[in-house]
Amino acid sequence: MKRRDFAELISVGTLGMLMVPSIGCSMMSKSRSNGPKQIYLKSEKNSKMDLPHGKRVPFGWSAMGISPEESFLLKPEETVPKGNLLLRVSVAQEIWDKKLLHINIPEADIYLGAIDIRFSSVLVPYELKIESKYIPLINKYGLQLKLESSSSLWIFDNPDGNTNNLAFLPHLLVSKEESGKTSDFLDCFMSVNSIQAFGWREGTVLDGLWQIYDRKGEEKALKAIQQHLNLFFDVNKNLVYETSQSVPRDNRVDGIESTIPFATLTRLYPNHPIIGTVLDGWGSLTKENGMVTDGMQLSAEGCYTVAYPMAVIGKSRHSKDLMNKALEQLKHRFVLIHEGDFYLRATGSERTYKNWARGAAWFLLGFSRTIYELKDEIIDEEIVAKFREGVDMALSMQRQDGLWSCFMHKDVSPDTSGSAGISAAILTGIEQGILPESYRKQVDKCWVALQNYLTPDGFLKGVAQDNRGGISLQEGEYRVIAQMGMGMMAQLYAFLGQDES
Repeated sequence: MKRRDFAELISVGTLGMLMVPSIGCSMMSKSRSNGPKQIYLKSEKNSKMDLPHGKRVPFGWSAMGISPEESFLLKPEETVPKGNLLLRVSVAQEIWDKKLLHINIPEADIYLGAIDIRFSSVLVPYELKIESKYIPLINKYGLQLKLESSSSLWIFDNPDGNTNNLAFLPHLLVSKEESGKTSDFLDCFMSVNSIQAFGWREGTVLDGLWQIYDRKGEEKALKAIQQHLNLFFDVNKNLVYETSQSVPRDNRVDGIESTIPFATLTRLYPNHPIIGTVLDGWGSLTKENGMVTDGMQLSAEGCYTVAYPMAVIGKSRHSKDLMNKALEQLKHRFVLIHEGDFYLRATGSERTYKNWARGAAWFLLGFSRTIYELKDEIIDEEIVAKFREGVDMALSMQRQDGLWSCFMHKDVSPDTSGSAGISAAILTGIEQGILPESYRKQVDKCWVALQNYLTPDGFLKGVAQDNRGGISLQEGEYRVIAQMGMGMMAQLYAFLGQDES
């Protein structure tokens, strides 16, 4: 089936609602009263690089390229006060290798450490903790950065005229506290700071924002959804985004993982003509047996990125056919539970990524959200039973600290994103009455544990890196900040009782 371009489907009136200008960045530093302060670091790098042919930076934001072995200077725009100190930079081009950004204080000949960046998506912050005793020297000399890598690194560098993107620019975060609280998490999440690459990452964030708005009545979450949507539509009313290779993919569906954002879009604009492109895209990916997938590989992501938005769109259009098709997508993925274990992917009889926590989260979130969406329309006991089976499997592998290991059956570091997603799915099931109330105790334990992974300004740490780095990267100690993990934590928060949140 031929896919229609977004540009052919979007109406001027509808997109007008999405094109409200964002608030500009009027200051080079930002702080809340008595809270953490972001101090912008201006680059004194003289040489400039052109982007590789065919690549693009998200939202047209300013970015600079750093060549291997190249050094350059960053200087604070104002005096850095005393406090706990973090240096932050954010990735502006998709990364498929390993990079070290070494940090020195020039003139003083002091090496502070390295920011370790591996296999990263764009719009993800990376940080280095710096001892406060070095603040006077940083104020005097600035910071020197040098790249160790076989390829260039691109980071955001200058403020945007329409959006306050300071959290993504080189900056120093100064704080009295070493970690954040729930209020810091919410302030960070319900803003442009939680923006992610379009597709499953941004879809998870948008879903988290929607759940907070829908369950808690938080208008700030709704405003954040609008702000995020604004960034993905240009003045000519096209959807503008890039693939996992930083290649423009404007006005097109990019496989099954790209369609989760349209669940939230449909809730706000149920008659938006852009949804036709999504339906056409699913049609082109439908196999003879009705399964919607890329190639012949089944993935747990499809429970959340296909079945769930398909249910939302089907319900909004009163389409029994589409709602039933959403449930079929879940049934096709029953094979991802096999002999008491979860699997992320299945091709024929081959299954991979055994008990990967985030894969379990995609599976359980997809089931719980789809069941919840269609609870007043269709109840499929077979799907409910499979969801219960998956939940019991996950709970049997929960750690003593309340989280789940990245590979749940192994003694490896936890993954906060998978843990939050699993818990959010369980709490959704409890809310519907299809899971025992007694399971809430395990969910509460996870929520408490997640608080230990919040940065002073509210980002979520402890997230297993994208699986583009392979199983060995997941099994190791390497963990990152990731807003998509915040999206799952937000979904958990949305279903917590008022006294727990």
